[in-house]
Amino acid sequence: MLVPNLEQIEYRRGMLEKGMKPKNLPVKIWRGAEILADVRAAINAENLLNRGGVYGDKKAGDPMEYDNLKLVLTDDTVEITVFNRGITLFVSDDERVRRIHRVLCKLDGSGKD
Repeated sequence: MLVPNLEQIEYRRGMLEKGMKPKNLPVKIWRGAEILADVRAAINAENLLNRGGVYGDKKAGDPMEYDNLKLVLTDDTVEITVFNRGITLFVSDDERVRRIHRVLCKLDGSGKD
C-alpha cells in the first residue's frame, strides 16, 4: 500500500550557524499529485511513517547540518529531524538513519520550491 493518505511533504534542510533558527532555512513543499510516485514508494518501502523522532548528534559540528521532514497525512503528521546526517551515517550503523537518508536523497533531487 503506497501511503494513500499522504497529503503533503515539507522538507527543510541546510547548515545552521550559531544562533540560526531552523525555521529560517528554506523549505520545499510538495502537495498531493506533486508528490512523485517514487518518493511515495520510498516512504513506504523505508517505513518512514513509523520513524518519527529526532536522530543524530546536535553537537557534532558547527555549522550543524539540519534535515527536517514533515509528512502530513489526512489524520496525522509524522515529523523526522536529523542533526548532522553525514556524520551520523559515518559514525553509526543505525539502519533507521540509513532508511531516512535514502528517502531524503530522493527529495533532494526532485523538487519544487
